[in-house]
Amino acid sequence: MHWDALASMHQLRRSVFSERLGWNVNVINGLELDQFDLPEAHYLVHYAPGGRVNACTRLLPTTGPYLLADVFPILVEGEIPRAHDIWESTRFCADRATAPVNIAAVLMAGMLEFGQFLGLRAYVSVSDIRMEPIMRRAGWNPVRLGATVETGTDTAAAEWLEVSPEYLARVRRRAGATGSVIANLGELRQERVAA
Repeated sequence: MHWDALASMHQLRRSVFSERLGWNVNVINGLELDQFDLPEAHYLVHYAPGGRVNACTRLLPTTGPYLLADVFPILVEGEIPRAHDIWESTRFCADRATAPVNIAAVLMAGMLEFGQFLGLRAYVSVSDIRMEPIMRRAGWNPVRLGATVETGTDTAAAEWLEVSPEYLARVRRRAGATGSVIANLGELRQERVAA
């Protein structure tokens, strides 16, 4: 990912999480950043026609620091997920004005493609529970890992999202995609990904 796209993504995150949702997040020079924007992070982004990022999510392996384990372990009943084939998705967001109406399904299809590429079993996510019906409409089936907690701005839950060819096919259909939504999937290694 180029630096201008990375900056555009962090500006989108500021716009959504700080300005629109009112979360207490770190904003530095107009960019929303946190302690989980690590070298191990991969970013799935969608570009508007003008080249700016208008939707994104951050993907992190659960074998290192990650949001659910380090900030919200209270949301998990039982053992915190930590495995090479389980990754976390956070900072899932879109610009309502410029992103396509089916952007949630497009991003989720990209997550599933990336997960299949890496051989993942599942993603975990800390989400506002208002995301659950959005995930279901996109064709995915979130399973809560425990109880919810009030954060002051929303109600958060930890979700388990299975990665499988069946979910990928269903979410692609909901996204209106006939093939891969990730550009150059076959060339990915430890690079960041773009849709």
